Amino acid sequence: MKKIEILRIESLSRAPFVVEGYLFEGSDATAPSIAIIGAMEGDSILPLYCASSLVDFFKNKIEEKKIKGNVLIIPSINHYALNIGKRFWPLDNTDLNMMFPGYELGETTQRIAKKVFDAINGYTYGIILERRPDPATCIPYVKLFKSGYEDLKAAKKFGFKMIHHRTVKSIDTVTLQYNWQLWGTKAYSIMCPHENQIDKKTASQINQGMLRFMDKNKVIEHHIFNGYESTVINRESIEVIKAPKSGIFIQIESAGRYVSKDQVIGEIVHSLEGNVIHTFLAPCDGMITCFYSTSLIYENAVAFRIAKIG
Repeated sequence: MKKIEILRIESLSRAPFVVEGYLFEGSDATAPSIAIIGAMEGDSILPLYCASSLVDFFKNKIEEKKIKGNVLIIPSINHYALNIGKRFWPLDNTDLNMMFPGYELGETTQRIAKKVFDAINGYTYGIILERRPDPATCIPYVKLFKSGYEDLKAAKKFGFKMIHHRTVKSIDTVTLQYNWQLWGTKAYSIMCPHENQIDKKTASQINQGMLRFMDKNKVIEHHIFNGYESTVINRESIEVIKAPKSGIFIQIESAGRYVSKDQVIGEIVHSLEGNVIHTFLAPCDGMITCFYSTSLIYENAVAFRIAKIG
């Protein structure tokens, strides 16, 4: 293992800002390589945990000879925000994942993005561990842009239940996934639940998916059980259920559960009087992909998303 310095920014008032990566060199120069990016936001604790535990796996739990291609893991990019629990870069509140491919003469976050992109450019595969930006508990799934450069077939090798094959919006053209794809890397985002409490079961599902992907693409030799035959969905496949009223939100069915049309999946309780003022019914047969993760829900907030069957 090599611990490499990706970038360093000196500070007048505190220790330098240093981003480091862990490089595990493969034994086969012809094997495909992979780079994995952990927390880009200061509240992305599960992505940080998954990436750091993957470092531990490659250091201590797999034989070196079974690492065929180069594996680079960068667990964290935004330490300043992590240290104070702030989502974006704390000095100017900019989103690092909206700064790619970066600019070496630009603002601080543009310079950070440029250094990171230079370090990871040229890898065969790329994985970005992303936290959902909205307050939602979700199943782990792959988000893949319809950029024209994406590899949907390879995305199924993660073995997750779902792949969200998304149309590219104009704002997406400055994200890491889009630019990585544009420069020839087969890049994927693994979407993690919003919560900052570590759920080891979910973390294990995510890491098993990444290891499964690496094994099936011959980056490593580490056979594990097959996952799901991933279902590819798009925006038209998702039924969005919004709250018609504000109140205390109680979810009855969880993410990953299959439900039938008109099945009770949640309710809203009057905040002051304690009676049920709305009952959520599934509008279709399908699987709950995510639900609102905060106890107080507001009118028109998205309470559930259901991937429709058929």
